[in-house]
Amino acid sequence: MEELFEEVELEAYVYPTEDIEKVKRAMLNLVPDLEFEAFDRGDYVILTGKTRSRKALSRLYELFRGQAILDTARSFLEEGYFGEEIIVKVNKQAAYAGVVNFNEESPLGPITIIIRTKNPRKLMKWLAPRTKDGVPIE
Repeated sequence: MEELFEEVELEAYVYPTEDIEKVKRAMLNLVPDLEFEAFDRGDYVILTGKTRSRKALSRLYELFRGQAILDTARSFLEEGYFGEEIIVKVNKQAAYAGVVNFNEESPLGPITIIIRTKNPRKLMKWLAPRTKDGVPIE
């Protein structure tokens, strides 16, 4: 089977009022098996998590269906698609609660999800297929 993606990377700014372990948990609630790096920028830390695990997108796949947000997810994936990258931003606090929320308006900033793929259309069709009356039709 052709691989759907090469790598998934998540990034978030972690501010002094936040617990870096909670931000890691929020990221892991979206994408498992992340390897983390933190870059101290003084006023905040840039936390990145990367994975090449084949299971990396399985949690998002389940969340999109469980929350019945396939159409919303698809529109954000299409909007964030540039060449071989798909970039979407999600609410950090919602992610900590184990939910995907594309409303990134939050004083703590979003979690940015970057999916690197040679076949973005195929990946989007798998991750968030078009639906009719809430049922996938692709």
